[in-house]
Formats: sequence, structure tokens, C-alpha cells
Amino acid sequence: MSIVHLVHLLHLVASSRGGGAAHVRDLARGFDPDRFAVQVAMPEDGGTVGRGDFETAGIPFHRVDIAAGFSFRALWRVRRLAANADILHVHGARAALFGRLAVASLGARRPRLVYTIHGFAAPHYPQPRRGVLLTTERVLAPLTDSLVAVCNAEREALAAARVARPENIQVVWNGIHTAHFQNVRLDRTAWRNSLNVPADASLITTMCRLHKPRDFQTLLHAFRLVADACPPDWNNPRAHLLIVGDGPLRAQIEAQIDALSLEQRVTLNGWRDDAPSVYAASDIYALTTWGWEGLPLTVLEAMAAGLPVVATGAGGVPEAVADGDTGLLVGRRDVDGLAEALRTLIAHPAQRQKMGDAGRIRAEAYFSVARMVAQTAPIYERLLRPQ
Repeated sequence: MSIVHLVHLLHLVASSRGGGAAHVRDLARGFDPDRFAVQVAMPEDGGTVGRGDFETAGIPFHRVDIAAGFSFRALWRVRRLAANADILHVHGARAALFGRLAVASLGARRPRLVYTIHGFAAPHYPQPRRGVLLTTERVLAPLTDSLVAVCNAEREALAAARVARPENIQVVWNGIHTAHFQNVRLDRTAWRNSLNVPADASLITTMCRLHKPRDFQTLLHAFRLVADACPPDWNNPRAHLLIVGDGPLRAQIEAQIDALSLEQRVTLNGWRDDAPSVYAASDIYALTTWGWEGLPLTVLEAMAAGLPVVATGAGGVPEAVADGDTGLLVGRRDVDGLAEALRTLIAHPAQRQKMGDAGRIRAEAYFSVARMVAQTAPIYERLLRPQ
């Protein structure tokens, strides 16, 4: 009988906010504890993922303050943690910087390093920052044993930027716990009333961190057109926009809402811990971006919840949303196109239902956590095979 050696695996991510942290949470908790001894290192910077998400699952949690700036103290802490790992899996460019520098300092005793890029932002920055970021990626590339993209679009972008050769980039689509967003028991009227959302409105929801590359200017201007076409009277379905999230763009978004006279038609809410209820109370999910995009978890969640998705066709979104089947895709900064897509779904409830049903089936088939874990584990195992 062969002996299965326990693999010591350390995940490192640079923020507790956003999809990267949620990805780490679900990935770390998905591995077989008889095969992988998993630990997680990340900042405690007030995000939606925290220490308790891991410790309640028996996963050791280590605070590392790498959310902003550069700290030799934080680098030394990452180095000490990495020294006891067989695999260091870094998530995002900032974690990759600290992780690869730590690995370089360990020499022959270093763990193998896996780098997942959740949104390849570097080519979208202006010079000189773009050049600095791309040069950093290319210089540190030899310290990366396996590069993972969360969608095929990112794989192509990474290859085009000469960060890695296409054959050295693995694609593993993001996964979610699809069952969490299904069969949600909810009093929609009471839930909506709690947020001053009209009970009979066609509710368009977006849920994300209020930060670049999200494009709220396009979303709000398009919704102004939608609101004009759907006045609040008995002859037309009322439209309402719910924005769930928080971040650096909040003040700017509030100013745009005021400038467009949308105070009565848009609800700007902070982060909520009842995402399944948010989807269950909604009719359409929307997500807009002006720049880079990975594979947004909220798009997958909305599909699992049975919502049609209207989104910018950027990054991996077209790999998740089948245009015309599970939702409608529009171009970057296309105000008129976005408004038309939203108006179409508001006016046709049967089409919304059909798209939502198709989205639920697609999410279950292709975007589960179980599938994500099953495709990630072999990457680790290949790296640990004797050369």
C-alpha cells in the first residue's frame, strides 16, 4: 500500500475584501484534510472574509499586514510561514510580490509557488506605472512554478503581456457553493421595505466593491434612461437600482446619483451578510466595468440564484454568461446598449425567467467549488512529483 504524504499548503492573499479573499476561503476549505494541511495568511482589513471563516473549519489563520505599502517586517513574516510549506499559493499581484520575494530568500529550502491572478490589471494602468508593474511581473516570473488564470481571457492577456508562455498558464474557473443561492425562503415585500425599495418594482441589483475597475458612471447614466422609460405610474413597471457594497468610490457614486436626480430610484447600501437574500429579492443582476476583469464571483452567484445577468463583456464574463441565453452582454462604456438590455428584460418577465433558469443550470454545471478544488489539487501534486 502506498503512503500518502501530507502536503503543507499556505495560501497568501493581500486583502480580506473582494472576490480574491472569497476565492481563498472557499478553496482553502475545500481540500481533503487527510491530503492537505492548509493554512491561510492575509490582512485583517475589515473585509467580508476573516479569521473566523478559517478557524471554524480548523484552518490556522495568520495575520500579515500586506494590504498597502511595503514592509520588511511583513515580508519576514511571510518568509517564516513559507519556510514550513510545501506549496505557497499566492493570490493577486501584491501577495505575489511578497510571496516571491520570500521564496527567493529561502534558496534551496523554498516551497513551490503557485500564483493565481484574479484580474490582470497592469496593462490597464497609464505609464509609467504600467511599465513598472509589467517589468516586476517579468523579473519575478522565474520564481513562479505554476501560473493560474481564472479564465481563458486572462490567460490570453498574460501571454500577450509576455508575463508567461501560454503553455505554462493553467486555467481554473472560479467556483461557488451554488446551493447557497438556491431555494432561499424570503418575504420579498418585507425585505424590500426594509431598504425602502418598492415592493412592485423591477429591481436591478449590483453587488461589488465600490472601487476600480467598476464603471458606475455608465451604470447610473444607463439607469437614468431606464428610469425615464419606466416612470412610477400604474401603466409601466417601475425600475429601481440597488447597489450593495462599499469602497473608495462611494462618495463619487453618491454625487452621481444626486446629479442625475436618482435619489428616489437608487438605493446605495453597504456590505451585507445576506447575499442569497439580496439575489432572491432581485429581478436582474448587473455588473459594469471599464477595464480589466477576471471571473466575478457575483456574476456566478447571481446565475446560481436564477437571475438573468446584464454585464460588460469584459475578461471572463463572456465565459460565464452565455449572451442571449443566460443574460445580455454589452460593450465597455456603452450607455445606450446597457439601457436597452435592461429595458428589454424589465419589459419581458418570461425572458428573465428563461434566462435565469438557464443560468442556474450553467452555474451548477461549470462553476462549483467542488470542480474548482478538483482542478486545483492536481496542479500542486504535479509540482511535488520527483523531478
